[in-house]
Amino acid sequence: MIVKKLREEKQWSQDQVATMAGLSLRTIQRVEAGNPASKETLKSLASVFEIEVSKLTERVKVIDKASEDWQNAPIWVSFGLLGIKERKKAILSISLLLICGAAFYFNLGFGGPVRISTFIWASLYITAVAWFILAVRWVDKQKLW
Repeated sequence: MIVKKLREEKQWSQDQVATMAGLSLRTIQRVEAGNPASKETLKSLASVFEIEVSKLTERVKVIDKASEDWQNAPIWVSFGLLGIKERKKAILSISLLLICGAAFYFNLGFGGPVRISTFIWASLYITAVAWFILAVRWVDKQKLW
């Protein structure tokens, strides 16, 4: 979220921002997590960061794959996260992919002979999942969520 980015640029703690804005620490945590903020909260945060409220709300809505940071991401990251805009959904997708992969892997030993095509598809699946995980990790490191 933009609030977290602004806070980190100024090297302030969440507690410092909360104190300066006259808000609770929990409110700052919620706003940084992407939860909606009241007009009063936005006014307080805009005052602390010395920006217009409209700029704060505008920037909060714009932080997505159309932002400049996302535009500068390598093509392999953009392609790896095609259709995913939130970290929560990415982590859920990874979990489901790993569960499906494990189910597929453990089913290989049961049910007769395993064909070479099965191993080819399994290799492609593992490669795709690894690519997705690396893309999520890259975005985490860049703090683009």
